[in-house]
Amino acid sequence: MKLGWSKSATIECVNAGLVKLSIAFCAIGATVAPSFASDLNFDVSGSWRLRYEHLNNPIFPASSETRDQVNRRVSSRVLLKTEANWDVFNVTLELADSRVWLDDNDPTLKSSQVNTLEPLQFFARYTPQDSKYLKGITAGRVTFDHGSRRLIGQGVYRNTKNAFDGVLVDYQVSDWNIRGFYLLPVSRLPSDSGAVADAERAFDKSYSEREFFGLYITSPDKNVKLQSYWLKEEDSAKLATKNRDLYTLSVDYTKLFADTWKANIEVIGQTGTSHQTASASDTTELDVESWLLHANVGKKITHHTFLRGEIDAISGDNDSSDNTISDFDSLYGVRRFDFGPTDVYQAMPRRNLYTVGARSVTKPTKEHNIMVSYKAMWYQKAPESVDNFIGHQVEARWRWQILPSLRVAVGAAYLLKGDGFERGDYPDDSQFVFTGALYKF
Repeated sequence: MKLGWSKSATIECVNAGLVKLSIAFCAIGATVAPSFASDLNFDVSGSWRLRYEHLNNPIFPASSETRDQVNRRVSSRVLLKTEANWDVFNVTLELADSRVWLDDNDPTLKSSQVNTLEPLQFFARYTPQDSKYLKGITAGRVTFDHGSRRLIGQGVYRNTKNAFDGVLVDYQVSDWNIRGFYLLPVSRLPSDSGAVADAERAFDKSYSEREFFGLYITSPDKNVKLQSYWLKEEDSAKLATKNRDLYTLSVDYTKLFADTWKANIEVIGQTGTSHQTASASDTTELDVESWLLHANVGKKITHHTFLRGEIDAISGDNDSSDNTISDFDSLYGVRRFDFGPTDVYQAMPRRNLYTVGARSVTKPTKEHNIMVSYKAMWYQKAPESVDNFIGHQVEARWRWQILPSLRVAVGAAYLLKGDGFERGDYPDDSQFVFTGALYKF
């Protein structure tokens, strides 16, 4: 299935819109220039997070030639945001600096953990006050969340965030919020392992050969969320891709019932074409048919504790020789809140997976937040001659808000490996702990 789209028409449309927006900004500025200085407000904020992680036995099957049995890492992430607000206009610049230490010869270390001194966001936003439908136009480099964050999300646990260059337009029709966007995903640079390990500096870039556009719609009560996205990419001299041409549709519904119960279900379908790999020699176009289902139901069992049951079913692929790809592509989503800590622990990817589990969140006081979760996990399609049971995972995390500006966290995860993961040089169970502090200013 080939999805049609005119790249030149899209870019011309976006450029024309930006020109008109610039003219409008200038016209408005000319009429109110005398009061500009008195109405201009600046705000500076930021945060610094420092975290230590320790893993004994990698969770995924691996050989001693490719990685060590024990992995330790100290990570730091600094965010510094400056905002200028004037009447209906906002200009934002946010810098990010993500680094790690103690992590030698680790093949899992990627640019998703290290990205030094980078302009994470720089955008201008226009928010009209007297428009019935138009609620805002944003242009520049942005980072944001949509819905459940399974398709688009900012990294919270992860040491870096996803960023995009482009335009977002927000409307409101009959109290439904509608966002349309045309974006170029930003690639974190450098990406080669040696440069990442040495924390070398390079500006991140987006490429016109990779386009991401669509709609995000929410109901007035936020109980219905619809996501309709297209991702189109092709190879160039500077960008190696799988030539993904994907359409993804998500329907997310939340329902309160029987006074104290809350249920949520999200169903995602994905179709299109892609190559199996990003290799230049891989020119075979394969059909993509994949899907995801997440559901949970729970209730408050005490005044301080919410308990819910959870299931996940995500399509997978164990046959690279056929003409179809059924591995689910999570696009620019994050997975920590579903499957456990990322970075050092890594957690299960959002593909080829069945899970059943439970999660409790307890808030005994406003300063304390305790989460405990359990999951049993299976391959949706196990590799040939491999058992489909992955194992039992238990996780716990405690956050303590010591001061309004200072929060500490301690957490641990244990994977009791099933037959499907008792392979390689590290078949024993995985044990993981972390501790960290977040300071905001």
